[in-house]
Amino acid sequence: MPAHLNTKERLLHVACEFFADKGYRDTTVAEICEAAEANIAAVNYHFGDKSNLYRKVWAYLFEKSAEKYPLPSDLTETEPETWLRHFIHSRIQEIFDNGINQCLPQILHREMGEPTEMHEELFRKYLQPGHEQVKKAVRALLGPEATENQLKLAILNFLGVHIFLNVRHQKSNSGNTPKQRIPSLDNPAELARQIEEFAIGGLLATRHLIQSTGN
Repeated sequence: MPAHLNTKERLLHVACEFFADKGYRDTTVAEICEAAEANIAAVNYHFGDKSNLYRKVWAYLFEKSAEKYPLPSDLTETEPETWLRHFIHSRIQEIFDNGINQCLPQILHREMGEPTEMHEELFRKYLQPGHEQVKKAVRALLGPEATENQLKLAILNFLGVHIFLNVRHQKSNSGNTPKQRIPSLDNPAELARQIEEFAIGGLLATRHLIQSTGN
């Protein structure tokens, strides 16, 4: 943890690590405060309670992610294929990031497996906007002939690649599933490139199929 952080920043930084490592339910305010060298009253003062601290952790991690892995905010800035390549490459790189940025894929994995009472609120606020951007880009790449069902299946397959990789990576890191080791991570950039080509290749093949057969 950086030495220059003030009390509020230390609490937030430590909370990111605890929530990512242990999950929301198994993390206590007391252990966060102890690790951050702060008293429990500081959490109440700065964040209100544990649930609001968890919300702030999400906001903080998504802000950090946007800083390190920025995406074009509008498809008018780039072609849909380029945008989608950037998206999948960034997400894969983030899964294998170090430091505070690695907490986001960990927390997403835990929230999917152990939903909190804030689940719908958090996913709607932080994940739905990205999903809508992906949907817009995939729709543009597939072309106007694609049906809604074809679009949904294409999005499912596109997003499923990096979601599955994150699940495998987090389980592998937990030490409880040694048989689920993924390929060597000596070169995450190369792994990201291969998965990017696989995901985009599938969308392009789907577009060709739709245009040639209508199916």
